[in-house]
Amino acid sequence: MTLDFSWRGVRGCVTLFPNPEMRLRNIPAGGTSVTLTLAEGTREMGGQNIPVPSNGVVPSGTIRTFGPCKPGVYEWTALVKSSTGQVLSEAHQARFYPADETAAKQ
Repeated sequence: MTLDFSWRGVRGCVTLFPNPEMRLRNIPAGGTSVTLTLAEGTREMGGQNIPVPSNGVVPSGTIRTFGPCKPGVYEWTALVKSSTGQVLSEAHQARFYPADETAAKQ
């Protein structure tokens, strides 16, 4: 499974930060929910569990976390789970904020 997003057009430094649009590809069969979390290094910034989108696209503003504020590397993680809670797949995408270049995994 892969996860992709962009910081383009995102306004940081807000407490209840709306997620940017995210695209999940190759979601495993049997996946019913996805937990999306944002982190800066080891600092967890929040996340939420939502139903797996049928088209793989999580629209902007679907979930809320603490927002990126200072420039740095921020990473989204997606965990797809079955109806019993078993983790079926995990994907990560790290990008420099606000520049938007991809970064190595934290």
